[in-house]
Amino acid sequence: MTKFQIRRKSGKAASKAIIFAVRRLKFGVTNLTSSPSILSIRRNGWNTLVILSLTTVGVVFFNYETGAAQAAMINTISSWNGRRSARPFGERNTATYGQTFTVGADNILDNFTFFLQNKSGPDAVDFAAYVMAWNGAKATGSKLYESTQRSTDLNVPGMQKFTFKTGGINLTPGAQYVAFLSASDFFDGIRGKAKMGYLGRDIYYGGGFVFSNNRSNFKKLKRQKWSHFHGRDAAFKASFSSTKQEVPEPLTILGVITAGGMGLSMGWKKKMQEKDR
Repeated sequence: MTKFQIRRKSGKAASKAIIFAVRRLKFGVTNLTSSPSILSIRRNGWNTLVILSLTTVGVVFFNYETGAAQAAMINTISSWNGRRSARPFGERNTATYGQTFTVGADNILDNFTFFLQNKSGPDAVDFAAYVMAWNGAKATGSKLYESTQRSTDLNVPGMQKFTFKTGGINLTPGAQYVAFLSASDFFDGIRGKAKMGYLGRDIYYGGGFVFSNNRSNFKKLKRQKWSHFHGRDAAFKASFSSTKQEVPEPLTILGVITAGGMGLSMGWKKKMQEKDR
């Protein structure tokens, strides 16, 4: 469900609560957000409190629903011409290309994207995507994400888009990480090279394009310093989300519902008494 769908659904729920209150009591209130005076409540009985309480219930649930899934994105692709590239990536020497990035307040990495194009060799490039922590010079710690094997398609001309859905990785706000593609674990003795979409300039200041000539030795990615072109970015996109929710307190909801119920009951009794007269 998108943010727009969440807000639309929540807005309808809140609106229904307000409309129901107004129609049920037929009370002439034009501004439900203003605070009625004590004199107003005395004049109009409990009807005012009914509308306020039911309106509050709608607003409470509206705020609860819209508290989910605030999204953020790192995107250098919009500044890329679709052709410029860094090369060669694959078997045999430069087996690892990637992009470092810094995590913001929305710290759950949902997916990321790179672009590759076949360059030379009789074989496609077999690789996998990874996410690891970054210490400023090399990858560190354990693999936070590892994809299944992917391959470039020899029959597709031009750049090929590769997007990796992580399932939601909880990262640390303010920390640096590296998302990368590596062919190191997939060498088969047949040369295959590709090139990666690359900007050749710096538009994202939280990280940059990095690479390693680690050949078929994946462990070197944590042991030796990676190379980089200072102030350059890969054509890269990463989407993040946050699942923080402001959950309303049960007693608060119960209180406004109870107040509304009492108002409905007393308002109904008042109408019945008027009929008996």
